[in-house]
Amino acid sequence: MPFPMAYVGRHPKPKDLLGKVLYGIGSVLRGTGKALDSVGSSIQGPYGVQAELPPNTAWLPLIANPQVSIVEPVKGPDVFVAQNATILGNVSIGKGSSIWYGATLRGDVNAITIGERTNIQDNVVIHVARHVPSTAAPRATVIGSNVTVAHGALVHAATIGDGCLVGMGATLLDGVTLEPGSVVAAGAVVPPGAVIKTGQIWAGAPAKLLRTVSAEEASFLVQSADNYAKLAQAHKTENGKVFEELVLDATIAGERAWREKTDSDVHQGIYRDPQTQVLLSMR
Repeated sequence: MPFPMAYVGRHPKPKDLLGKVLYGIGSVLRGTGKALDSVGSSIQGPYGVQAELPPNTAWLPLIANPQVSIVEPVKGPDVFVAQNATILGNVSIGKGSSIWYGATLRGDVNAITIGERTNIQDNVVIHVARHVPSTAAPRATVIGSNVTVAHGALVHAATIGDGCLVGMGATLLDGVTLEPGSVVAAGAVVPPGAVIKTGQIWAGAPAKLLRTVSAEEASFLVQSADNYAKLAQAHKTENGKVFEELVLDATIAGERAWREKTDSDVHQGIYRDPQTQVLLSMR
């Protein structure tokens, strides 16, 4: 998948007269708002809270050449990226894949490519290498489709084929290759340049061949990717809710809680007068 290149300053200041005027007015209003907020917070003293909106680090471009261009991450449709994940630089994510909470994908000195319906779970770290000493050649990280990279794993300049599973806390070092349908067990450390054949399970530190994948485990690999693809869409929906939707959710939750109290009273044969019911609903 090609990566879009853009000139430094993707959002340049307007050059036409009207644009310059509106830009200037907007800058003055924003500055005034910040100043008023600061003054109001000072007047409130210790009771005042000054809100700060941190910059979004979930989707960052990378300055590939300060004089020429930057490289932006790209993603296909239906991709879920958690708000506190960090995706930087030359990163491509295929349709239906998911990047979970706390994950870091850093495509600074090379490219990271992820296929479709692949899940990169919580606190996974994916990086690349400028070169591998044995070959002195660039080494990107390539992850196929329907892959599960479980919580806390580290993938560094490795290649992972379709339908693989990398267990929790596993480490894949430079030049490692997982052929399609292979498995790295939780906590394993796969040494540089190792090749894990299709249908093999490697475990240990350093990792070695443990056994072959059973038919039941092969079915689980497919199901794991499917489960996370569906779960990612639910998280994407919840994380994308606007304020009004959150208020509505809270109202519905409150009504359900009140119904549970009422149902409990009915089952126990308890009758409460209307005023008591109102008081209870306010708790």
